Amino acid sequence: MNRTGIFKLLTALALFMSVNMAQGLAQPLRLASHQAVYDLKLDQVHQNGSFEAVRGRVVMKVEQNCDGVIVNQRMVLEMINFDGDAIISDYTLSTWEDNDGRMMRFDMANMLNGQLLEKYSGIAQRDEAGVTVTFRVPPNTSLTLPSGVIFPGEHSRQVIKAAAAGRKLFSAKVYDGNGEEGLSDTLAVIGKGQTLLQAEDIAKPLQGRTYWPLQISYFDLRGQQTEPDYKISMKIFDNGVATDLHLDYMDFSLKGELSELTMLEMEKCS
Repeated sequence: MNRTGIFKLLTALALFMSVNMAQGLAQPLRLASHQAVYDLKLDQVHQNGSFEAVRGRVVMKVEQNCDGVIVNQRMVLEMINFDGDAIISDYTLSTWEDNDGRMMRFDMANMLNGQLLEKYSGIAQRDEAGVTVTFRVPPNTSLTLPSGVIFPGEHSRQVIKAAAAGRKLFSAKVYDGNGEEGLSDTLAVIGKGQTLLQAEDIAKPLQGRTYWPLQISYFDLRGQQTEPDYKISMKIFDNGVATDLHLDYMDFSLKGELSELTMLEMEKCS
């Protein structure tokens, strides 16, 4: 199992939970400040998968400021293999991305059974020629990415705009801050907009709002495969909150249920 892949999968959905459409499409989109907690449960073990039981939790905090957006996320997974051994993964990623989508700072750490497995810290900058990623950790490391690569916040804004405009497909190359393997080719499939007529207590703020079924497939640009490395599915609402998560990876798939949602006060900008 490629550990980086499953954590990139969670990174990918972070900003898709946070786009605020309340200002209308005529104005620049801002991301809604909020904290969301998702409980993860095993949905299916795929053929030749390595694990028989998986559970976990994701906590994401999004803070929209006047000059950019801060996203702090943590995912803890307990995975039991077929020998009965438990593997505890503790993954954190913090990013700051400017509202123009031209620069992103990132700090990522991945712990496995209490031992540090991966750590990346750096800055990614986009210009007309492409994207340059300069790492502080590990030192003396950099990446040069192709022209047209965007960051997760800009990707989120473009997908939401496409959904509101009635488009069914949107593709883009995205760098998400997950170190040297953080670049993916993506394809978003967008369903028909619907209205949530009844909502449980946790999702009451979503009642009466429009949402779109959304599935995003991620492809490793280093290969020429026709099948994605992994996929995420969700209902994405017009205020940016996501429900009915489904995370589909090579070994297994997970369902993510929204267990807590707190909308945070937005910073007032002139």
